[in-house]
Amino acid sequence: MRGRWLFAAIFACVVTAFTIAPVTPNSALARTELPITEIRWFNYSREDSWQPIQFIVPDHNTTQSAGSSKLRLYDVHIAKMFEISRFLCDRDRTWAGYNWSYGAANGNIDMGNFKISCNLARTTATTYGLGKPEITVIRRNFDLPGGQPSVAVEKYSIPTLNVEKTRVVQWRNFVQKFPPIPNNSGTNQANTRFPVSNISQQIKGKTRVPVFLPSLLPLSDTQQLDFDVQAGSHGYIVEMYLGKDCRGGACAFGTITAKKNEPFSPPSQLPRDTYRSIELAGGIRGIYFQTCGNYCISYVEWQRLGVLYRVSLKNGRQSEVVGIANSALQAGSR
Repeated sequence: MRGRWLFAAIFACVVTAFTIAPVTPNSALARTELPITEIRWFNYSREDSWQPIQFIVPDHNTTQSAGSSKLRLYDVHIAKMFEISRFLCDRDRTWAGYNWSYGAANGNIDMGNFKISCNLARTTATTYGLGKPEITVIRRNFDLPGGQPSVAVEKYSIPTLNVEKTRVVQWRNFVQKFPPIPNNSGTNQANTRFPVSNISQQIKGKTRVPVFLPSLLPLSDTQQLDFDVQAGSHGYIVEMYLGKDCRGGACAFGTITAKKNEPFSPPSQLPRDTYRSIELAGGIRGIYFQTCGNYCISYVEWQRLGVLYRVSLKNGRQSEVVGIANSALQAGSR
């Protein structure tokens, strides 16, 4: 996935409204509108004609009821993905479909990927009919003419699927038969133990800040890590590399750092909407953000007793880098 937009100096805000008409006679049906943290569309040309979109919600438990409806939050979230897919497919008539990355708890919980083709989105809209439109905000990442990356905030009026009343059971059965695509990058991961004793011995006695190290890493048992450790009175850094004696960007895996008297520090060139507050283990407030160049790096930061702690992971998902941070917090000061 391309992500050079994160280093863009220009942040474009484009607000566009579209309405599809006519809607069906069921347009008076108003479905409960639910909070959405972010919908981010990475609108770049792709060889396979599938456009990637992130769908992030604040809810921790998506099995809860969606307001007065008999639908679950999960059911309504899937419906929203189909509605947006159908709308964009009919508007653009360019892509084969949309590859949705679904995250709960502001992205901390990876709910999986859902590939919705334009054909399936249109067929589903025909089957259920379209109801009352909802205003939907999408953050779109794209390239300006000349290749300059940019971000736009776009607002659409998108008709909802009629999945209320007599259609509730039908829709829940459909959703049950439309499971997420397994994310292969998570297979057999989160089972590798972090060498806490070895690393802590290289840090303790050299720093005055509390040391937080994870117990587990999202890494398969067949992959070998190598470490570089530096420590001083005001902090430490643990650099992790894939492969013995292999260094440089190609071998980078991630970092674990601590630095005294540092504020939360997303890069100043990032637009505010490219990072967000999250909740870590023990109710600790953290922030998550991502920077991209030749590859993407995901970050989680939190503060404790005047010390800024940061975990980063090359090409890592939010749930993975949050898992490393939570592992360190749950283990406590070493």
